[in-house]
Amino acid sequence: MDTTHRLIPEHPYESYDEYLKQYGGKSPVLKARQAGPDTVIKEVKDAGLRGRGGAGFPTAIKWTTTKNHPCPTRYVVCNASEGEPGTYKDRFLIQKNPYATIEGMLIAAHVVSAKGLYIAIKGVYKREIARLEKALEEVRAKGLLDGVPFTIIHGPDSYLYGEEKALLEVVEGNEPMPREAHYPPFEKGLFASIESPNPALVNNAESYARVPSIIHHGAASFRAIGSPDTAGYLIFTLCGDVAKPGLYEVEAGITLRDLLNKYGGGPKPGRKFKAEISGVASGVVPESKFDTPADFGSLAKAGGGLGSAGFIVMDDSVNIPRVAQTLTHFLYVESCHQCGSCKSGLREASLALNEFCEGRTGKSDPIERALAAVMGGSQTTRCYLPVEGGLMLPSLIKNFPEEFKDQAAAVAAPMFATPKIKDYDEAKHVITYDAHYSEKQPDWTYAAPGETVLIR
Repeated sequence: MDTTHRLIPEHPYESYDEYLKQYGGKSPVLKARQAGPDTVIKEVKDAGLRGRGGAGFPTAIKWTTTKNHPCPTRYVVCNASEGEPGTYKDRFLIQKNPYATIEGMLIAAHVVSAKGLYIAIKGVYKREIARLEKALEEVRAKGLLDGVPFTIIHGPDSYLYGEEKALLEVVEGNEPMPREAHYPPFEKGLFASIESPNPALVNNAESYARVPSIIHHGAASFRAIGSPDTAGYLIFTLCGDVAKPGLYEVEAGITLRDLLNKYGGGPKPGRKFKAEISGVASGVVPESKFDTPADFGSLAKAGGGLGSAGFIVMDDSVNIPRVAQTLTHFLYVESCHQCGSCKSGLREASLALNEFCEGRTGKSDPIERALAAVMGGSQTTRCYLPVEGGLMLPSLIKNFPEEFKDQAAAVAAPMFATPKIKDYDEAKHVITYDAHYSEKQPDWTYAAPGETVLIR
């Protein structure tokens, strides 16, 4: 396996100098600054780099749009909030190699002539914040931050903090409330006014981290790795029903089956794989389609998605209506109150699925009611969250229709735990989930332990 463009070292880099050894001791930031913005953008474009935060948007297009904005005040922002269920990759990256993300941001700042840089991360990620602070001090000591303000933002433990418009609100000191859809970051960035919109370039931590090696080794070597659709490596999070849960940096385009068997160790003893879903922002991929390549285009064609490459794996012991109940409830709890169609739609869907899984009967079919609610909740909203419900729930129902007809089986099945990852023990291949998440309420407060009940 070609390891030229890999980000994750076997052991965490102990210093910036150790990190630079792979580049002969010279920072790719200096090479980028010598090359000039247009040359850097061409390299990123020719490399085929796509964003590693969700939709896989071409990185070079986003950088070019910001660079060419007529407003001279621009910012570079790193989205390191990572709140997607089933995902841990950015925290893992920062723990082992924070320098690549910082360097990628500095290269981006050179390209768009940024006035300041921000890393937005959750305040509860204290270990990662400490790692970033130390790394920034080392990079500053090398003179790479001269004249460039670089700030770490300690944000809330909220799913919507990861929505880029809401993230910018937090950087400005506000709550994580998404702005109107017609205010994308490249049109209304940070500390904007009517006279100065201050566009912001927002990328994921892994997206920035992929850039330094592209600049040092060249676009062609990066493009040669992965698949025609998705170049390079991906940092996969494998959680749920696999023998070896964990974080694995693998070439894009590996089939799901090979990924789960070769790296995830296959299913647990005595079990069979049933399906996987990437977070809560896509459809489910049943086991019958596990020969699909793990890249953006292939998984979308299969009815699923790559997202941030955080795969929640389910075996034949899992009841799919219970999965639908948990993931829909997650979206409802994490929704803000700005868009009525979203909050009311997700609430109705969550209520209907609770009704089904608890064995209650009403005048209407709860599954049909839940389906109608999520499909209606995605209209005229500020962010993508309600669309996620409109992708996830119909996909679960379509792929496992018989399970949604068997109410008795759902009632007998245990609750499906929300796969919100808290920590990962690499040596033991143990992923720990947030045990307190069940206490989170729809108003984003937390109930006392033991007092939480399903919303009725």
